[in-house]
Amino acid sequence: MFNHIRGRLAHKTTTQIVVEVGGIGYEINIPLSALRRLPDVGQEVTIITHLIVREDDLRLVGFLSQEERDLFRRLIELSGVGPGMALQILSGMTPQDFLLAVERQDSESLRKIKGVGEKTAKRIILELKGAKTQLPPGLPLVPEGIPGEASAALIALGMPQNEAVARVNKIWEDNPNLTLEELIKLALR
Repeated sequence: MFNHIRGRLAHKTTTQIVVEVGGIGYEINIPLSALRRLPDVGQEVTIITHLIVREDDLRLVGFLSQEERDLFRRLIELSGVGPGMALQILSGMTPQDFLLAVERQDSESLRKIKGVGEKTAKRIILELKGAKTQLPPGLPLVPEGIPGEASAALIALGMPQNEAVARVNKIWEDNPNLTLEELIKLALR
């Protein structure tokens, strides 16, 4: 129903924002991870949305990327994972970290998220393991070992995820004996 909302950021808290569009303030729940990436109050913002319809409630959930919303939608399809838990997962992990944890069957990382216990973590992994085609497109998995560490370092420095992984993979294919430091330096050029 609502794909996105663009307007002036009128208010923000750790879990909710208000975007004003044409004199109407839309209250939108957001994952905690989105808070630090939002512009200052008064600035224009575009929020990609998902409308949750319940018998007695309509609620907008918002994200700063299509990948986050796609992952949210996939998560709420799982048994035992509702919108609240899906938001907690996206608050506690980036989509890339989540996908990596699932592929590596790392239930311990998932259990660090508030509200995700051992049974839920294992069920999420079981239902999503190997289902990359159903998960958000455009999020290449960070490789393991030195290329993974180099990609993570570039992402931490602010490089977009897709670009970091692509650069590292290209360099690593041609030079698989580089040290971590050498790989990072070459990828930053």
